[in-house]
This record gives sequence, structure tokens and C-alpha cells, in this order.
Amino acid sequence: MLTGGDSLADAIRERLAAAGATVRTINAAELRHARAAEQLNGAGALVLAGDDDPGNVDAALAVRREQPALPLVVRLFDGALGAYLEETLPGTVVLSMSAMAAPVFADAAKRAAADHSGGARRGGGASSPRTGPARAARTPGARRAWLARRWPDRVLLSALLGLVALVGLATAFFTHVLGLRVLDALYFVLTTVTTVGYGDIALKDAPPIAKVAGVAMMVSGSCLVAVLLAVLTGWVVSRRLDVWRGHFRARGRGHFVVAGCGNVGFRVAGLLREQGQRVVVIERNDESRHIAALRHAGHHVIVADAASDRALDLARVDDAGVMLALTDAQATNLQIALKVRARGAGTPVVIKAASPELSAHVSERRDAVAISPIAVAAATFVEVALRVADPRP
Repeated sequence: MLTGGDSLADAIRERLAAAGATVRTINAAELRHARAAEQLNGAGALVLAGDDDPGNVDAALAVRREQPALPLVVRLFDGALGAYLEETLPGTVVLSMSAMAAPVFADAAKRAAADHSGGARRGGGASSPRTGPARAARTPGARRAWLARRWPDRVLLSALLGLVALVGLATAFFTHVLGLRVLDALYFVLTTVTTVGYGDIALKDAPPIAKVAGVAMMVSGSCLVAVLLAVLTGWVVSRRLDVWRGHFRARGRGHFVVAGCGNVGFRVAGLLREQGQRVVVIERNDESRHIAALRHAGHHVIVADAASDRALDLARVDDAGVMLALTDAQATNLQIALKVRARGAGTPVVIKAASPELSAHVSERRDAVAISPIAVAAATFVEVALRVADPRP
């Protein structure tokens, strides 16, 4: 018996059928009812393969009450919960697709990084990213974006130049009209423009033209100061947001860049960290449940689209040992691989491909090292299911 309607469940069903097993599909929700035992009569094992941890747990508990001896193979992401179920529900085996796939991706990434660094030491690697084709491969749009990020804000620059011009002209004017020293005139202008107004120098007895000029200076100066403060405040807030989103360049070279912090990406980053590798993670969704845990573990997490030039620049992918594209969309993973390859730095890429056929095609073309976590996990699920199944005829 098998539950689940996603790609993993389909792959398990196909492999079980190929192994000669009779497979019946059942909805996990039906197993939570008391009459589920009637549907499981004669089953050798039940594989709960849906991508729904709470649903799989509820179904496993319900089935175990009705069928104490039926072997269960349960798909769960949470390792602690899985260990608890195996301990408290005899005859239950808990498996996680991401836990099975993560070591495969980590090993492939380390091999690719070692081959890349070995080729570079022998002189067969790519040019230095500072002088080689990686910099020359920038598209016109990427160059414009790069310049835009480094060019001063036009509003800030205009307000600052306007304020400097106003202070300079007003200082010269009041030096001449009021007979003040330059320093005293500058002091008067600045206290007026900044609305401090100490009152030690006043225009009460000044000529009418000085009063008109003073009013104009007050209005224009306060407006320019307000603009400056608004722009500076916005810049400070923006910088704080950039820091929170990880929008600063990664340090060093030879690090591992992981795009996508779903279940697989999260586990791969953890494995690489345990093995002493420095990891930079790029995740598009700032509400991902794994971001906080990754930051707590010391990873540099960049909240951005991993397929964008800006994100790749921030992660210093041209200086990385390997790029792992592990988002949940295989088209995005392939796009990242092609973008990294087009940069010309020679950084090896490992991608997650849901389709085993696409995985084989990409690997054969050597566009990237493509691995299907579904194929990896399905093989283990089938092996365990056949092993625990009751060998009744």
C-alpha cells in the first residue's frame, strides 16, 4: 500500500512495480478513520510517502492502532520526530528524502570543487576572476546595474550641492550687507538654515533687502535640510535592511554557494558546515523557515533571486569552489547553472533536477553535475519497503 501523489510517490510506485510488487494507492486522509484496517487487510507494508509530515504522522498513528503488526515506512523531514516514532511505534521505519539526498549532493560538490582547484593548480583552470573573462562577461544590463549601485543618489547630491551653494551665497551676501566677518556671517546662516536660531544675530534692524534675503534663506534652507535628513534616514534604513538581507559581498575564496534553502539545501549546508566548509546561502523567499536556523549556524544568507547577477556577485560565485543550485524549481536550477557557466570563471555547478531524464541529459552534456533527489530517495524507499514487507503470498 502506498500514499502520496507527488513525484517521489510516483517514482516509488514505478520501482515497486518493476520489482514485481503489487502496489495499491490509498489516500492518507482515509487511513485516519477507524475502518482503515479493512483497506489494509493483506498488505505486506504501508509506505506513507506524501510530502505532508503532520498527515503522515497522523496516518501512521491511526494505522498502528488498527494494524499493530503492519510494517510502516514513513516519510518525515523532522529527524527528532522521526526518531520518536521509530522508538514508540514498533515496526516503523522513518525516512527523509532530503536526508538521503543531502550527502549525495555534498559529496558531489566536494568532488567538483577538488577537481576544479586541482585543474587551476595545474594551469588548466579558468582565468583569475579579477582579470579574466569573468569580469569581461558582464552584460550591458549588469554593468549598468553595477554603476547604478556605485553612483551617488541624485536627490542627495542635488540637495547637498544646493545647500552648499545657498550657504556660500548667503554668507557672502550677509558679510557685505550686514558688515559681518565671514565667520560670523557663516555662523548666522547656518543657525538660520538649520532652524536653530540662537538670536544673537538678528535681522530686525537690517535693511529690507536683508530681511527678504533672510526669509528666502529660511524657506529654501529648511527645505533642503529636510530633504537631506530624509534621504540620509532612508539610506541608513536601507543599509540596515541590506545587512539583514545579507546584501554584502562574501569574504574569501573557495567557499560553497548554495542556492535555495529548502529541505535539501538546508541539510546540504549543514553537512558542509560540519565538514569544515564555508557556505554562502542564497534564498529568494525571506519567509523561509530555514533562514533563521542557517544564520544561527553562522552561514552568510543572502535574501535574493539566485539567478540574478547581483546575487551571484554578492556571493562571489566567480571565486567560489562550487555552486549548488538546489531550489525547488528545476528550471531555475538549470538557469543558474547556465548563468554561472556564462560568466566564464569556470566555477563548477551541481544542480538538483526533479526529472531523472533531465538530470541524465544535463550531466551527459557536462553543463553541470545534475542529481535527482527523487531517484536517490525512491531507490531507498523501495529497498526498505521490500525488506520489511511481510512475505505472505
